[in-house]
Amino acid sequence: MTNYLMLINDLHPVDVIVAKMRSGLERFLIHYIVYLGSGVFIGNMKGCVKQVSNFELMELLKKYKPINIRRFTGSHFEIQKAIIRAKQKLGYKYSFLGFNCEHFANWVQFGKESSNQVTNGFLIASGLVRLKLISSNNGKR
Repeated sequence: MTNYLMLINDLHPVDVIVAKMRSGLERFLIHYIVYLGSGVFIGNMKGCVKQVSNFELMELLKKYKPINIRRFTGSHFEIQKAIIRAKQKLGYKYSFLGFNCEHFANWVQFGKESSNQVTNGFLIASGLVRLKLISSNNGKR
């Protein structure tokens, strides 16, 4: 509980909590929750972008360990624009490859939907396919 309060007290509007699953295979994936200020959190979870209650956040932090707070460095005007971007996506459907929690957090903070996890996953998968093709042809192209 103390860690939760310390985390919350250290946040500023449009900061992003970056967290990893504490155990299991999913611990390689990173989860993102956006803090809008005044105790309000929003994230792309459980099917769509939604406001996350304090109870849900506490439950999430039991499963996920915060590893970083990604600070928002914009002006007061840019903070307001980012909060509007976040609210525009309320109800937007979750898609692991097309619009996951990282896409959402990047949209809010930078105005660009992107996910390094998805990009890196594709790069790794394509590399593995290439290795398989090369090894199945005995190194011949």
